[in-house]
Amino acid sequence: MKTLIAVLLSLLVAGPATADAPTKIRLTNGEWAPYQSKDLPNYGAASELVTAAFNAAGIEVEYGFFPWNRAMMLVERGAWDGSFMWVLTPERDRLYLASDPLFTLREVVFYSRDNPISAQKPEDLKGKVMGALDSSAFGRQFAPFVDDNSIIVSRVPNNQQLFQMLVMGRVDFVPELETSGYEAILEHLSEQQRKRIGHLESMTYPWSYHLLISRQIDDGPYFIDAFNRGMAIIRDNGEFERIIGSYIRPREIN
Repeated sequence: MKTLIAVLLSLLVAGPATADAPTKIRLTNGEWAPYQSKDLPNYGAASELVTAAFNAAGIEVEYGFFPWNRAMMLVERGAWDGSFMWVLTPERDRLYLASDPLFTLREVVFYSRDNPISAQKPEDLKGKVMGALDSSAFGRQFAPFVDDNSIIVSRVPNNQQLFQMLVMGRVDFVPELETSGYEAILEHLSEQQRKRIGHLESMTYPWSYHLLISRQIDDGPYFIDAFNRGMAIIRDNGEFERIIGSYIRPREIN
């Protein structure tokens, strides 16, 4: 009888917490093929991965598509619950709760063969113009030289414009992921233009990607825990590799 009473009491205590647990999350999204796009199946490979992880933890995902600056601002204010795929910086770590890493990708330095560059370390590119995406942390290794204006930065909202600037000679180099960089080259440049783009093997930088959740919402810690649990589930059952495996390895450019 005491055991039965103890079980009933534990259910009464646990019941409301379970019943009150959120079953839906609202995430900001944006344009970054092949990982994220409102025009791709399942909104891109990373979106599909995030959906699968949350679904495995019993949470439905709603996406809203915005320019990247606005996507982050909406989460910072708590108007939306979270956003992805983002690398961690000290500022982002202060403003958001971060999940375990989704995966790690390699940043490389792209250049045009019409304007070849040679570099072994960031300071070798002083005096050059760097192309970068709005709100992107790519090129972190060049930050000291950007701060003292020995490297000038030209920012644009998407990879299409970024690589068109590079092939037109408006910027000297572009630090971007090897995967999404070559995806943009394949999608947005002509065959002749593609042949003019290369990357430096001498300068690479690893990035781990995360889901970020607003610190302004009460359910933030719950969402992080649920997502991490869901990711563990889909890694174990093979869904992770099915969804994202081919997208975290660079495509060949012929």
